[in-house]
Amino acid sequence: MELINTRRPEDAATAYSALSWTLSVGHRHRPRQGCTCGDPSCPAPGAHPRPKGPVFSDPELVISALEESPGAGLIAWTTRFDALLLPRTIGMAAMVVLEKVAQVPCIVTVESVILLVLPATGRYASASCDDLEVRSGPGDWIAVPPSHGTRWDTPPWVPQTNTPAVLLHGADVGRRLEGSSSGSATGRAV
Repeated sequence: MELINTRRPEDAATAYSALSWTLSVGHRHRPRQGCTCGDPSCPAPGAHPRPKGPVFSDPELVISALEESPGAGLIAWTTRFDALLLPRTIGMAAMVVLEKVAQVPCIVTVESVILLVLPATGRYASASCDDLEVRSGPGDWIAVPPSHGTRWDTPPWVPQTNTPAVLLHGADVGRRLEGSSSGSATGRAV
């Protein structure tokens, strides 16, 4: 299989749809003009959903919507995973520990690290870190590459395959955030 290029929106939409993720097309980041949402102090220019925007599970519909809005962010709704948002320094330190256990899907931004865990388990990690935000369920979302300012540190699939990565339980990640090495990691595919 060819490498998945998540910098190409069409490739990314196809790859995420193959994981059965529900997607939306978000706002666009315009250099020197900011986000298309119109908020001059937008904290995530081009990396957040449009209000009441359509949600897609068919990659062809996502690709069509991306063609109508070149440079728009790609939004994944947290139905097939929970997202743990951590400050970048804490998240990168956690990744060093977690990589010894499993390849945890991880998105890196300028300010944060987003770890993906099994759905409905993110809350079990929240007691481990005061700076942790959990996004879970159909009403929550994350911006995924190629959205402005996002990149995969560890993608949600086994490299060079279509095989989904195995997600850890939020409690397993929480134990690593605390620095504890007790317990075994359990998981299932994305």
